[in-house]
Parts: sequence; structure tokens; C-alpha cells
Amino acid sequence: MALRRKDTIKPNNKLIYFLFNPRALPFTLTFTTLAILFVGFRMKGIEQAYLLNSMKQDIHKATIRNKELKAQRAREMSVPKLREFAAKYDLKEPGPEQIILIP
Repeated sequence: MALRRKDTIKPNNKLIYFLFNPRALPFTLTFTTLAILFVGFRMKGIEQAYLLNSMKQDIHKATIRNKELKAQRAREMSVPKLREFAAKYDLKEPGPEQIILIP
């Protein structure tokens, strides 16, 4: 006749036995939950830092583009360039009676 085995398994590892002990289980679960939350918040913080850095780079590029456009406008509105346009399209300077000042 075969011997019957007991269904109870005794853990060989003292750490596992300690962690899943009914007295230590609440502490184990609490610590595990806090560790997971800490890692999650840290990852979210890093993600937000990357997003902020990307936005700062976009703002920097837009600022440089704005300066380039302002310089281009200044070159196009310069006196020599305006005289060149006037000569090209056969325009004359306005007389004093054609100039209206708006206060």
C-alpha cells in the first residue's frame, strides 16, 4: 500500500516564509505597493522632464525663426531696397499734400 503524503508544503527558504507569514504579510504588501508607486511616479517625472525639454527646444527654434523673419523684413523694408522697388515699378516719392499723418 502506498504512503500518503501530507498536502502541507513547508517552505525551505526562510525569507519567503517570513515575507508571507500572516504577521508580516501586511508590511510586505504595504512596502511592495509603496515601491511600485515610487517607481511609477519616478518614471512619470522623467517622462514629463523629456516632454518639457522637447517643448523648450521647440520654443527656442520658434524664437530663432522669429528673429530670422524680423531680419528678413528689415532687409526688405530698408531704404535702398524700397528705392529699388520704386525704380522697378516706376514709382515716385509722394508729395507733401499726399502724406497724411494720423495722430
